[in-house]
Amino acid sequence: MTARSPIELLLLAAAWIVAVTLPALRAGADPVHPRTDPPVTALNASLARLPDIIVVVDPLQVEAEPFVPVVGGAAQFKLQSAGLSAHIEPVLPDHKEDPLRRAERAGAAAVLLCSYSLDGGQMAVTIGWYDEARPAPTATVQARGDVDLHLDDVILGEMDDLLGRMHDRVRELAARRAGFHPEAAAPGQDEAAPLEPAHPQPGAPPGAEPRQSESPGARSVHLLIAGGFAPFVPTGAASAYFGLGYLPSMLVSVLLPTRAGPVGIGLYSGMDYFSAVGSIDTSRTWLVPVGIDLRYEIDAGALRPYFHVSGGPAVLVMQTGSQGTIVGLMPFLRSGIGLSWRFGQRIGAAITADYDVYFEMPYLITGFSPSASMEVVL
Repeated sequence: MTARSPIELLLLAAAWIVAVTLPALRAGADPVHPRTDPPVTALNASLARLPDIIVVVDPLQVEAEPFVPVVGGAAQFKLQSAGLSAHIEPVLPDHKEDPLRRAERAGAAAVLLCSYSLDGGQMAVTIGWYDEARPAPTATVQARGDVDLHLDDVILGEMDDLLGRMHDRVRELAARRAGFHPEAAAPGQDEAAPLEPAHPQPGAPPGAEPRQSESPGARSVHLLIAGGFAPFVPTGAASAYFGLGYLPSMLVSVLLPTRAGPVGIGLYSGMDYFSAVGSIDTSRTWLVPVGIDLRYEIDAGALRPYFHVSGGPAVLVMQTGSQGTIVGLMPFLRSGIGLSWRFGQRIGAAITADYDVYFEMPYLITGFSPSASMEVVL
């Protein structure tokens, strides 16, 4: 072997270093610790910055514009509950851009076009799903509801219907948002669970298309506060000595959602005042009932028939001319039917026909009390 000079050895060493390090330098990597980033990192970072769906809210009337946050917020909530990223973009009155152009400009896969209009005390809402590369809506749903506290339930039910129709597409976008595609799952690995609407329709099998949304209001818990006034018309033995009474009352009730209609559980109280005139003595009488009230409503929109029953203890305070003040305690029962009219988002009025029974012995105190009341629903 021919001996090499120190200069040749130095040049060979430099060439070897360049040959080893140049590919790594060209790739921008550390020659000692090569970069091994997972291939989905760039995809996930890009997806995190882009919405899956653009929610375009289009009020068809000027007076309907204040409801943009209600309509858009309900639609966005449903999409986010399904695992999607959604941004709300209201339509400008003087610039209505094509939905697909909005999706392309925002880097989204689809557009949800929510158009609505007001008609008296009701709102008509149409929601269309526009997918990429399709000029016509893939699915469209429509609903109408009263402009009251249950308006969001109308839109949520409408979104349940839409997401049920777009089940496979929603699942695909949600899987992409999570960082993988369903068909790319490793062998032996379970697929992602199907996405179901947040409000499944009763009796519908998983994955089935839901039925049209039922009457709104049956899915929300509300607090009912009512104050009323009624005359107390004695009947039976009490009518022989009791005159016409006056009954102001108060009710606080929690309205719970059921499939048959709202059921209320609350506290009732009132103060029934009347005078009594006998052959020997006269008196002024107060009856103060405090009890549990059970209520069932038929959700028919703004007009709501209902039935209720109340029961519990009642305090009797009687001021007589001969025996002074007499105080007693007795049970009472009160039941009746009524009709409530919700003419605002939080305000309503009701009329009720009640029959009251106070179990005072030996003679019951009974009477009719037709009442009118004002209601506040929270």
